[in-house]
Amino acid sequence: MTFLRTLIWFVLAGVAMLAAVWLAERPGNVTVEWHGWRLDTSVGVLLVAIVILILVGVALWLVYRWIMGAPSALIEGWGDSRRRKGYRELTQGLAAVAAGDGVEAQRHARRAEQLLAEPPLTLLLSAQAAQLNGDREAATRAFKAMLEDDEMAFLGLRGLIAQSLREGNQQQALAYAQRAFALRPQTPWVVHSLFDMQAQTGQWKAAQETLETGMRQKVVTADRGRTLRALLLVERSRACESDGNDGQALALAREAFGLAPERIAVASRLAELQIKTADSRRALKTLERAWSLAPHPDLAVLYLKATGESDPLKRVGIVRRLVAQKPDDMESQLALAQAALDAGLWGEARRYLDAAGGSNPSVRVCRLMAEVEERAQSGQAKVHEWLSRAALAPADKAWRCAACGAHHESWRPVCESCGAFGSLHWRAPGTFGQVLPPANGDGARPALGMTTMNTVSGG
Repeated sequence: MTFLRTLIWFVLAGVAMLAAVWLAERPGNVTVEWHGWRLDTSVGVLLVAIVILILVGVALWLVYRWIMGAPSALIEGWGDSRRRKGYRELTQGLAAVAAGDGVEAQRHARRAEQLLAEPPLTLLLSAQAAQLNGDREAATRAFKAMLEDDEMAFLGLRGLIAQSLREGNQQQALAYAQRAFALRPQTPWVVHSLFDMQAQTGQWKAAQETLETGMRQKVVTADRGRTLRALLLVERSRACESDGNDGQALALAREAFGLAPERIAVASRLAELQIKTADSRRALKTLERAWSLAPHPDLAVLYLKATGESDPLKRVGIVRRLVAQKPDDMESQLALAQAALDAGLWGEARRYLDAAGGSNPSVRVCRLMAEVEERAQSGQAKVHEWLSRAALAPADKAWRCAACGAHHESWRPVCESCGAFGSLHWRAPGTFGQVLPPANGDGARPALGMTTMNTVSGG
């Protein structure tokens, strides 16, 4: 580029020199008469005079433009200076928010509002500064003001959702989440938050629609979506049964079992309805398949109920048929031990408990062994020995929340501790991955956002 410019300048200079030489070799005179005035000059001088007049005219035009544009330029420069200062205050305010200094953040927010004539830019800083200072009313006003701006509305809704949850206003938070979902159904936290709140309020069908949207948007994985959908169908089945619609309840339970037969709650629900409708044969098949995937004491109870057998000795044989689906599992050994205990087969019960406990029996094994010794009248010394071992034994499997680790006596769709849906699994303590932190100082928990989507499946 530099070479090209140099070449052009040389060409222009050469042309100018050739023109000068051409004029020098062809001198001429010019005479001008105007109102009695006479001017005699050469052609070269006349051309120089014309060039000078053109340059003077251009200079005068530039001076005129500068004089006319000076006020607006000064105003624009002053505006640019205010804008630069405003952005600097905004940046410093955000840094104060990041540092947790609410007072400093609020000071910069007020200054930025004075300097910038763009409220959407300063609303977020004002809201965050108010939150740090514990001024919930001011924060809510700022977030609501964001709703007036199309570009800031989504961010404002997120802040209002968090504010409503901190205040314990679940219905208001749900309404804001629905508005956010209508704006951006492809945003993960929106789908997760709306799903959780719908599940926590028992809106099973609405939660299923949200889940299916999340799956279409690739926000929810197909495998996790399948499990969650099955659990939602279970709750819809319960609702139908409460309304007296047993046929629809059974259809929903059957659909859920087809999606997630490995979930104990799903299998139990279908078996319960099959027993209720006197379809014991199908109930037995349902429970046998479920046991092969995820053995659980509740399944054994339902299996005995489905057979209708009351004789304790015959019930031992029935349990053997069930546990044959997964004979080496600890739950299989415990189910056989309980059946033998009920039948008064002390030796059989001890043998199964020894197999279940191994070298380090759990609390449940120790307590069952103590019951065997007591009912077999082996002496109080042995009973106390097993009860003492139970106090130091490792914990058994139980219904534990994969999101917060809370323990539950029975399965339920929503964790009572953290509000996560479908997060309860039949697990021993310490078998989950990362657990979410406990509630913070004001009693509110971090936004879970369909926490269960990131936890292990099964159980």
